[in-house]
Amino acid sequence: MNYLNDANAKVDGIAMPTVVTMKEWAAEYRRNNQWEQQERIARLPQLSVENSVQSYFALCEMLLPFVFDAEKNADLREAQLRHYESLADKWRRLARWKQHVPQP
Repeated sequence: MNYLNDANAKVDGIAMPTVVTMKEWAAEYRRNNQWEQQERIARLPQLSVENSVQSYFALCEMLLPFVFDAEKNADLREAQLRHYESLADKWRRLARWKQHVPQP
């Protein structure tokens, strides 16, 4: 799947969209998420509990429309399914490992 990137190409001084691959888009998205996460981590100690909770719910509210859009996109749905399957595998391995570890 390809997405448009408005940042690069210009024709007669006018920015023209260029096509980027899903991997390029995902890599940029990941970088932005990491930056935002670091910013939130730096701000967290300065927030009260109430402000922290309000910030969390504001973020959830902001992202809700994207969740519904992502559910309509087959590529994103498949990526999400692979992610959930990998998490389920990790939980199953942990459960098996815990069975063989002496409990206090």
